[in-house]
Amino acid sequence: MDPSASSPPKVKTPLPMIPVPQALETVLTETAKSLWFKRQQRNDDKPSSAALPSHERLLGRISTSDIKAPSPGYPNHNASIMDGYAVKTSDLVQPRDVYSAMDQERKDEYMLDFVIVGKVYAGDDDGDDDDTNDASYPDSNHRTAIYVTTGAVVPTGYDAVIPIEDTASASSNGDNQLHKMHISSSRIESVLSSTKPMTWIRPIGCDIPPEYVVLSKGETIQPVHMALLAQVGVSLDEVHVKKLPRVGVLSTGNELLASSNMSSGSQQPQGKIPDVNRPMLLSQLSTYGNCIPIDLGIVTDDDGYKSIARRLDNLLWATSEVEGIDVLITTGGISMGEKDIMEQVFVEGMGGQVHFGRMNMKPGKPTTFITADRDTPKGPGRKLIFALPGNPVSASVCTELLVRPCLDLIHDGVDTQTLKQEQSSMESLFINHAVDNAQVHEELMATITSDIKLDQGRPEYRRVTLQRVPSNNGSGQQQYTYNATGTGVQRSSRVLSLRGANGLMILPRGGPSGCGCDIVRKGMEFPVLLYLSLSLSSETCFKDSMHRGMWKPKQHATSRQKLALGVIICSSDEHRDGNDFQQIDLTLVNSLGGDGQASVVQRVVCRVDGTFAQQLCTIVSGPKMQGVNVIFVIVPTDPLAEGRGSGAIAFRAGLEVSHALRPILTKNAHTVALQVRKYAASNDHVAALFENVVGTVRDNSSVLITCSDRGLEGAVGAVKGLLGHLTSLIST
Repeated sequence: MDPSASSPPKVKTPLPMIPVPQALETVLTETAKSLWFKRQQRNDDKPSSAALPSHERLLGRISTSDIKAPSPGYPNHNASIMDGYAVKTSDLVQPRDVYSAMDQERKDEYMLDFVIVGKVYAGDDDGDDDDTNDASYPDSNHRTAIYVTTGAVVPTGYDAVIPIEDTASASSNGDNQLHKMHISSSRIESVLSSTKPMTWIRPIGCDIPPEYVVLSKGETIQPVHMALLAQVGVSLDEVHVKKLPRVGVLSTGNELLASSNMSSGSQQPQGKIPDVNRPMLLSQLSTYGNCIPIDLGIVTDDDGYKSIARRLDNLLWATSEVEGIDVLITTGGISMGEKDIMEQVFVEGMGGQVHFGRMNMKPGKPTTFITADRDTPKGPGRKLIFALPGNPVSASVCTELLVRPCLDLIHDGVDTQTLKQEQSSMESLFINHAVDNAQVHEELMATITSDIKLDQGRPEYRRVTLQRVPSNNGSGQQQYTYNATGTGVQRSSRVLSLRGANGLMILPRGGPSGCGCDIVRKGMEFPVLLYLSLSLSSETCFKDSMHRGMWKPKQHATSRQKLALGVIICSSDEHRDGNDFQQIDLTLVNSLGGDGQASVVQRVVCRVDGTFAQQLCTIVSGPKMQGVNVIFVIVPTDPLAEGRGSGAIAFRAGLEVSHALRPILTKNAHTVALQVRKYAASNDHVAALFENVVGTVRDNSSVLITCSDRGLEGAVGAVKGLLGHLTSLIST
């Protein structure tokens, strides 16, 4: 046992807890620095590469050089496009002149025939015609043809193909048993007019010209490249691809049992649990296709930090490229307990630098990211280390959130073509460019299918199953939205919560220090990070992601933006002005948490008259609502109409408002609108008659909500907890 194992535990100071997008930016930044180090290494002018002569191993890899089609290109011969007869177009000149001079009666009797002097099938070499057959058949006027099948070589000297559908064949007269074919009488005119050189022939190099690049340097190899390489005759061992980073996976803890030590059906000893993290993460990494996962086994807490550090140091900095580890993932031993020694292993034992040690998320709070730098014979070197929590769900989720984008950046590299030559040689510009354009998770907005209680301490990355559902945006065009259903109890130890999950829904922190509410209701929308892209062409850069937009540098993680409200009053009473509706302003601000949380920065009265719809849309889209986060369009009831159906009046006006505004919505949040109506009606039953509209306007820069003044507190309460969260998303 290592003597350090019995050392008294050190008092640990918790590291600052940072938002997940900030953690991801840190990971991408340090990964980009490691790529910069590689650019500076000696004898590394070309990226390291390897030949992998098999289809399966090449797929998904990145080519390190251009592969060009050798001369003469593809096809390498003139190939027939049709089953038919190869002919010489020079043989058609005289018949064309004769035929054009004939009257219709003579044309009907005209016979255009050819001697069949050979056959060439697909796969045969260039066949030579038999000139002796041509000379021995005087009636043919020396016109010859060779039967060819689709794809066959068109023999030298023949420059067109007549499809077999335009011909008929018959035995010749005499004892020589030569055969001829003639053009069907109904097709003679068409054949003579349309048969030109290269008719129904694919010329040499027409599909792929010589020297054409069929696989570009930096291109990801797809199945189509296998076909192109085969067509131009390039063998797979001539294709060199970028080497994949080697990712070591290590489990830690005295409590772990390796699966190899467990027999089927055997009972686990008390205090012991199976090591599920290694097989799970090794498999998870394999699905990414951007690395080579390496099983590093299990270390125990009793091994001591010095012993563990020596072992990992030897693995990371192995002198052989084949054996070295580029990225290390460990699980367990990273929290605040007496036995949690992995931070000590990396910092004291290996000289690593901790970049962050806690993330503001659930699950995965203790996640720690370290880099270890060292001078190597080639130049500066760097290893990336992810010390993840021991609970399997936390380990899997954090691998998805942080490790996958890191490996994608290493695998894809940094495209510096958009940088000027002098810029690509500057470290800071190179790193910023790499981080901004790093590929991250594809994102979408999804509607929750049930109420969810929010965590009061941290945002939650909730495992969900997505279902695509058809929707209609009012324009008659079929569109789709997504529903998100939770995968059951979300404990970080419950691996079952990963089963069936295809995305991570980002839910805000609840309570007064978070989004302001404790429960988010069925029908509300939240962003989801997808495990797998919905389409191969969809690519989200870090700089453009919603996820990054949820965190802004130099902004406290729990700070909330004060909402700027725009209020549009739709009234038919020309005797009431803006001052008559101040109570509506007060209700809105108080319902959203008071002056510290929201303020009315613009109020406009829109008269309901003949030009009402046009005026309303102009106000919503115009300069008066510039800089407004949330636009409330309020239809007040007539205070003098209590005895003559104020509800009916609000109902009619609500229809007019919704009809006017729906066409200008960028996104229609129909399910949230239903929630607004439900909560408004719970305060005032008349509000149930009003047709609410909720969505985004002004190119997604503002949220729009329409409602009556009846039940207004309930309507605002339905979306109170989401408005700060949503406006932070759409304002980026």
